[in-house]
Amino acid sequence: MSLSRYAAIVMALAAAMVLTRLLDEEVYGAYRKVWLLYGVLGPAFVNTLAGTLYYRAKTGARDTVLSVNLALGLSYGVLTALIGGLFAGFWASQLNITELETAFRYFALYMGLSVFAGIAEPLFVSIRRKKWLVGYSITYNIVEFFLIVVPFYLGMDIPTVFLIMSAGPAIRVLLLVILALRHIDALPSRPVFWAELSQSMAYGKGIFLLTIAAVAAVQVDKWVIGIFFEDDARYAVYEIGAKKIPFITALTAAVGASIVSEYADKLRAGAFAGAQDELRKVSSRLSLLLIPAVVVLFVFAEEVLFVLFGGYRDSAPVFRIYLLTVLTQLFFPHSILLGLGRSDITARYSVVEFGFNLVLSILLVSWIGLAGPAWATMLAHVLYIVLLFMYCKKQYDMSPSRIMPGKALLPLLVSMPILGFAAVALKYGAGFIWPGFILTTLVAGATGLFHVWKMKNW
Repeated sequence: MSLSRYAAIVMALAAAMVLTRLLDEEVYGAYRKVWLLYGVLGPAFVNTLAGTLYYRAKTGARDTVLSVNLALGLSYGVLTALIGGLFAGFWASQLNITELETAFRYFALYMGLSVFAGIAEPLFVSIRRKKWLVGYSITYNIVEFFLIVVPFYLGMDIPTVFLIMSAGPAIRVLLLVILALRHIDALPSRPVFWAELSQSMAYGKGIFLLTIAAVAAVQVDKWVIGIFFEDDARYAVYEIGAKKIPFITALTAAVGASIVSEYADKLRAGAFAGAQDELRKVSSRLSLLLIPAVVVLFVFAEEVLFVLFGGYRDSAPVFRIYLLTVLTQLFFPHSILLGLGRSDITARYSVVEFGFNLVLSILLVSWIGLAGPAWATMLAHVLYIVLLFMYCKKQYDMSPSRIMPGKALLPLLVSMPILGFAAVALKYGAGFIWPGFILTTLVAGATGLFHVWKMKNW
């Protein structure tokens, strides 16, 4: 499952790398603005589908689970399409792209089909075909990559591209429905089906609220930029800078999910000490690997953006701010609470993070311009992490110092200032930009691996 998610990340980055070279900033910015709606609704509905069906699959017969899987996928997909299509004029007006109202209507079709196709992961797990999921994910991501890139390469306009893109999830939905029906031996009776569907939807409400609060807190800065800046090129600059490095985010998310899976039983049993020690080791090792990378990326932001996106030097300030948010992702109080079954607490503080981010983004964008919402996003996430640590301390007497990296990071206090100074000296002092970038990248990688190896041998 992790491999299938990485495939999506790789192809999404590849698409961005190609499109930023094919399209000028105005067109790319307008194209990405339309994606904002799906950036919130897509993860919310797809995670709700997956989370609900993973949980309910343990309580019912497979035929019932697969039937409900199809019904929920269809329901959430239609709802998503209606939200996008019926209010297309509103979304286009809010984001200063009124000329793309038709594009929003076509994109609503893509969104609805993509959400319906979100049944894939729990479907493959339910029929015990996890290995198929990897091949399926790689194949459909490659197909959809070309469905996006080729039309733009041929000079087609944005609405036409979105209409063509819809063919990808449409094919996926067709194949998934056929696969599901082939594994349903007998349709459940109407009372059994409605009882399971009702319980699944009730359970899914909590997941939906948790996910949409968390996603909205992350996406709110882009909405603020889209609303406050009519210039689509400025939005493109911000959006590229806010991408961070997706592999870092995916790595920290995978670590957080594994923590929930591995230590949930210990945490619920009250065995906090052992879980805290393991969490500290995980956080320390992750820090030893990522902090050297952040140092190099921070100094050579312009060069990284050039390599990835063929330019976008103006995105470097936003890119650097977002890199700092990586440091907040090295701690996992949210994973502790999810392991304890307290998703309601993480949802509550996600709402606080969203509200704080929204208000601060509006204030800062008026004060310092394009970089304002990026600072707001970073500060809001710091607040979120602090609040979760405070809750863990108050309710479970879990000290943050027992979870955060300790003496393992001491070597970085010496090596990282030296690495950072050397990188700055090579780039700005000696003018050895590309040789300095390559050299410090190699040194950073070797330093991180060495410290992780040394930690294992303590």
